[in-house]
Amino acid sequence: MKWRRTAVAVALVILGAALQTTLFVRLRPFGASPALALLITLAVTRHLGRVPSLLVGFSTGLLLDLLSESALGLWALVLTTVAFATVRLRRRFEDDVTLLVPGVFLISFAALAMYALLGTIFGEQTLADAQVVRKMLLPAVYNVILTPLVLPPITRLIGERGGRPGWDL
Repeated sequence: MKWRRTAVAVALVILGAALQTTLFVRLRPFGASPALALLITLAVTRHLGRVPSLLVGFSTGLLLDLLSESALGLWALVLTTVAFATVRLRRRFEDDVTLLVPGVFLISFAALAMYALLGTIFGEQTLADAQVVRKMLLPAVYNVILTPLVLPPITRLIGERGGRPGWDL
């Protein structure tokens, strides 16, 4: 059972990164696209153990770094942080489902703001862009819109109750 969950998580992460770096590069309503890899990382790490969740976040970010034109390690750091935040907050989301949608928005927006800040620190001039707030706000809103389409199928594929403490998958 562990291997099936791991294989599904890897396949979903690769699919999310591939869609984000191919389809959503061209499909940009209002000048921004959803952060699909971020949303899938959030959805997958809700059901994995602590260490596998961090590994999924880092691997997804590294894959995005390699497929995009960003500095190597920016997405890896951001998505590892998303995985960590998801692992720390997932029990609260399970207790109160009404927190799930605002939680997806806040985590997505905070992750994109962190990416913009780190990108600026590492010389990409991300915060110098006049549209920076729109480029952080719209993907977070798109992630909220996609949440009912992404989270329930991933929950069915990976399982309701993963995420026991420790190394377990």
